[in-house]
Amino acid sequence: MLQWIVKNKYNNLKTVTILGAILVAVFLSFNTALAQNTVTEGLQVIQQPLGLANFDIRIIIANIIRAALGLIGIVLVCLMLYAGYLWMTAGGNEEQIAQAKSIIRNAVIGLAIILSAYSIVAFIMKMLGVNDVGGSSTTNTAPSENYNFAGSGALGKVIRDHYPARDQKDVPRNTKIVITFNKPVYLPSFVVDTNNNKTFGDCINTDKATFNWNTDCDHAITTSTSDDFINVKRTDNNQSIVGLVVLSSISTSNNIQGHFTLVLKPITNASVSAGGYLGSDTDSVGYTVTLGKKIEEDNAENNYPSIFDKQQNGNDFYSWQFICNNALDLTPPTVEGVFPNSVANNPKGEARNSVIQVTFSEPIDPTGLQGSFTTSSFVAKNYYEAPGAGADRYIYLKNLANILPAGTFSLVNNYKTLEFTPSLKCGVNACGEDIFCLNQDDYILMLKAAKTLANTFQSQPFTGIADMASNALDGNKNGSAQTATTTLPVFDNGLVPDNYYWNFKINSDIDITAPYLTSITPAVDSDYIAKDQPWKMVFSKQMRVGSLYSIELAEFPTTTVGNVPWIPLWHLPSVGLDYQAVTMQHGTFLDNEFYMPAVSSLVEDVHFNCFYPGLGPDISPAVSSTLVSPICDSSNPNSKCCSVVPGAKDFCCDGAVSVGQNFTQNSCINWIKNNKQLINN
Repeated sequence: MLQWIVKNKYNNLKTVTILGAILVAVFLSFNTALAQNTVTEGLQVIQQPLGLANFDIRIIIANIIRAALGLIGIVLVCLMLYAGYLWMTAGGNEEQIAQAKSIIRNAVIGLAIILSAYSIVAFIMKMLGVNDVGGSSTTNTAPSENYNFAGSGALGKVIRDHYPARDQKDVPRNTKIVITFNKPVYLPSFVVDTNNNKTFGDCINTDKATFNWNTDCDHAITTSTSDDFINVKRTDNNQSIVGLVVLSSISTSNNIQGHFTLVLKPITNASVSAGGYLGSDTDSVGYTVTLGKKIEEDNAENNYPSIFDKQQNGNDFYSWQFICNNALDLTPPTVEGVFPNSVANNPKGEARNSVIQVTFSEPIDPTGLQGSFTTSSFVAKNYYEAPGAGADRYIYLKNLANILPAGTFSLVNNYKTLEFTPSLKCGVNACGEDIFCLNQDDYILMLKAAKTLANTFQSQPFTGIADMASNALDGNKNGSAQTATTTLPVFDNGLVPDNYYWNFKINSDIDITAPYLTSITPAVDSDYIAKDQPWKMVFSKQMRVGSLYSIELAEFPTTTVGNVPWIPLWHLPSVGLDYQAVTMQHGTFLDNEFYMPAVSSLVEDVHFNCFYPGLGPDISPAVSSTLVSPICDSSNPNSKCCSVVPGAKDFCCDGAVSVGQNFTQNSCINWIKNNKQLINN
């Protein structure tokens, strides 16, 4: 019997040893693979925007410690198994039992030492910016899980919008690149007066058959070795294109005049007058656009600071990518909707405090579309013209009263909505902000299509409305190109295809109904949302698109791990045809980050009524009828006391416009004093 026990003792020991060796090999292979797949993938993701190396010494040390701890842990398990084996096979042998107890005791002591060492190492690694040394599947050592790309956070802050969009695919080869800033830029800081006419951001000879994009237009300062200005290069080999034409005209934003929007025409072949196309006719090609620190703000008082001035490190430039397919865009844009509606669909007319909106089927080239109506030609022509390029104007308007419609056109909503915001003040809304009105009148508005080449929608430059690929507007949606005319008088001879025109009525009413949210996604206090979770809001009314850019996002925490800076999440609004559903395009939501969207009273409907945050998807109108605006504060001498619920009759108690009971400032304060309990509830 003893011989059997001894023989099997060594056989079992041999088996345990082999199994232990296999477990160690599997653990080390799995652990190494896990470290490589997680860490390397993360570093590759963040390497492109940050320019970091492919390794991090902290992560290498963490991996070595992780492997060592795992190996020692397996050794301890094997020792415990061996001690248990000795004890179970002792057969009453006190010496063997004592040996087993000694091994178990030493293994426990060793385990305590290892756990203490692990705690110390984990604490040190955490201080160095490497978390979870133990190597769980939720390790935070992969930057792709915890950082936005450098330069991306400027979108929604420094950069208002651009086309092509971030990571857009299937962009046609004959596209232009458009960028809109939130502040005016100083063109001489990054544009060369190539055509020597002492004006930056324009072209000459546009009405001549010999017009050449490369020689007749101003170009951006470019260098293949620097991203300090504007650089467009292939993503695969970092090779910059030949050049960039820069077009820009003065427009108005937030009561500031300047150059906000840049239209860039890529030059890939300087030997042809058209300048060539991006990409290839056989393969898809990716491009990276970088806007650098030497683009200056048009601010002479502060010595023309960088447009990225005061941005945090890692966000003091802007960069994005898109992919061109192998085809040319030959499809024309069309008009998909207008506001106010035509007289045929709305014979009563629209309220005076209205904007004008035109929705296109695709992004439109902003050249010649952003600006105001002029009076210089009204006396001779009896109608008003809005901006244009060269001798052509792009927008024409006529009204019965012959009163100039003061205001500004701008392209918003990813360049798919042309929005006219009047500048004639006519009152104050429920939040104390100005409202603006059109004059009561009958209007007819015409959008001029660009002149086309024979039997094609390809347009002649600077002759009218066209898309980003220079396809002229198809005003009547018949899929056939007609060369529209603006022969005088325009409103007799110009109302023909492919110009787009409609008539609408503005009545004497004032719309006073405040918009509110009917639904939001993600819901309030949502947990564990997907990284690409749609961020959407649906309002009760049609919204003014220009105001949606004021939607903000607070992020917590805003921390920096190691040498990698925190980059804010980029975001910008996009709306559909109903202008009530708003989708906020955004970067990737990060792990362990808390987000709080902020929709303030700067968000307004098409009638300049401010959004009231007190009425949302979780509060029914019946309940909210007892609510009052938080602006009603008796401690504030300039407070407004206004009802903001659906169907309310009071536009603003002490504003210039009021269609209900005309409260005074004192009566507002008295009402608050008498209803403190209601307000507190």
